[in-house]
Amino acid sequence: MVSDRSAEGVAAGRTEAPFDALSVLVVEDESFTRMVLAKMLGTLGVKAVHQAADGESGLAAVAAHSPDLVLCDVEMQPMDGFGFVRALRASADSRQRSLPVLFMSGRVDDDRKAQAQDSGADAVLAKPVTPASLRDALGIGLRAIELKAGQPA
Repeated sequence: MVSDRSAEGVAAGRTEAPFDALSVLVVEDESFTRMVLAKMLGTLGVKAVHQAADGESGLAAVAAHSPDLVLCDVEMQPMDGFGFVRALRASADSRQRSLPVLFMSGRVDDDRKAQAQDSGADAVLAKPVTPASLRDALGIGLRAIELKAGQPA
């Protein structure tokens, strides 16, 4: 299940998305989960997949790789997903402030959705992630990129 905070979400009936131009950063503390997500993203045709083990290394990876969007676990140490997104949104770099971030969480209730929205995340993806839910999340990410591209920097 993917919870989208954008008004329109993914276009109805869209089954294919142009993921071959995407660069995605996966921020996840579980190495096995990072590996599985990277393989799924590759299978979906994502151009480049970068990985980080926590929020702090995720911020460094954003600076080093300039991904188009971020898939980020919520519960990590020492910096969790909320801290990661807050740091991005407070950045002096306008691209980092508007970088789409999709949270991944084992808990996707109203409280978690509200926390995600308050922190600046674009959507919450339920764990365990499946290829279908990941494809849907990438569609949401593309929509967020399109919406944010229309905003002044």
